Amino acid sequence: MVALHATAATGPYFSLWSRVSGFQRQALEAALYEQHSLVKWLCMRVTLHVAVSDEVAFFYRAFPVDFFERPMPIEFRGGGLLSYAGLCSGEEAPALLADLHRRVLAVVADEGPMTTQQIGQKVPEFAAKIHHDVGKAYEGEFSIGSRLVGDMCMRGLLVRTRPRGSWRSSLYEYAALSDWLPDVDLESVTQDEARVWLLRRYLSAFGPATLDDVQWWTGLTKGETEEAFGGIASEVAQVTIDGLDDAHLMLAKDAEGLRDFTPPDDPYVFLLPSLDPYIMGYRDRCRFLAAEHRKKVFDRAGNAVPTVWVDGRVVGVWGQHKDGRIFHELFESMGDAERGLLADEVQRLEGFLEGEALPPGIRTPFTRALE
Repeated sequence: MVALHATAATGPYFSLWSRVSGFQRQALEAALYEQHSLVKWLCMRVTLHVAVSDEVAFFYRAFPVDFFERPMPIEFRGGGLLSYAGLCSGEEAPALLADLHRRVLAVVADEGPMTTQQIGQKVPEFAAKIHHDVGKAYEGEFSIGSRLVGDMCMRGLLVRTRPRGSWRSSLYEYAALSDWLPDVDLESVTQDEARVWLLRRYLSAFGPATLDDVQWWTGLTKGETEEAFGGIASEVAQVTIDGLDDAHLMLAKDAEGLRDFTPPDDPYVFLLPSLDPYIMGYRDRCRFLAAEHRKKVFDRAGNAVPTVWVDGRVVGVWGQHKDGRIFHELFESMGDAERGLLADEVQRLEGFLEGEALPPGIRTPFTRALE
């Protein structure tokens, strides 16, 4: 999977539960917050993921600060945010930004991981507010601190650590990366090396896929995707998938390994969470979802709701009642054997949740009607 999608705090838990026999929440939390072998990192599509800590340098170099700043208004980038908030002039902004970075790192070094609010109590500039989109329906405001902490994470200065509250919380504490992951050298690879590594890992996990799929998954431009692909072109084979028109790519060694592969005769069923890495791995979802059901599963931004899978295809969606019970709605027919397996998966998931009802997260008109 390369990394676990973590926009929803509970997402990585569900993605692992669906794949790892006997998975317990404590295992992921130990890896993240005690062993530090996994870490939450902003990377593909400007989206938070759980990544292997030893691989952070590849994600950092593949997605530099300017990648994350592309969607931002120019006045909110880097030190421009400080001058826009009236804290300094444009000429003074770079120096003030560097000073704030230094002071924040000193605070978390002295006192350990802290929330943005706690950091703001030590660094008063963090309390300054920015009003945005004045007069529009989505008018609002945010604090300088909320943006600067995220900016420092993008720059490899801070890292998200244990959240305050339960496993569903996104109220993170932040630590200096150099303290949390002292053995990680963010400059150990070049950008070209990092992007070649990333495409190789993607095709290993998601191939066969198209370059459009790669571009969607990474969030890179078409030119950046094609340039990185040039670094692994000699390792790649072109294959066809029945029913799909586009040429697909996979690692040649993986294609060779499929020559003697025999699909299982027994049916298999999975319940995957919203934004699961697999369903979010492709731009073209026709390989596993009938076109007439797309709007039931994906919102306008292309984000997926929780899904029911049978034999590698999406056949329905699932969710929770307010009392914590799991419900599902199928839009494709199933045999008796598959229905029995689905019932077992529902029971297993209810056991994992122990009656806890979670917010619905990603929704479509179809899933709203079911709720």
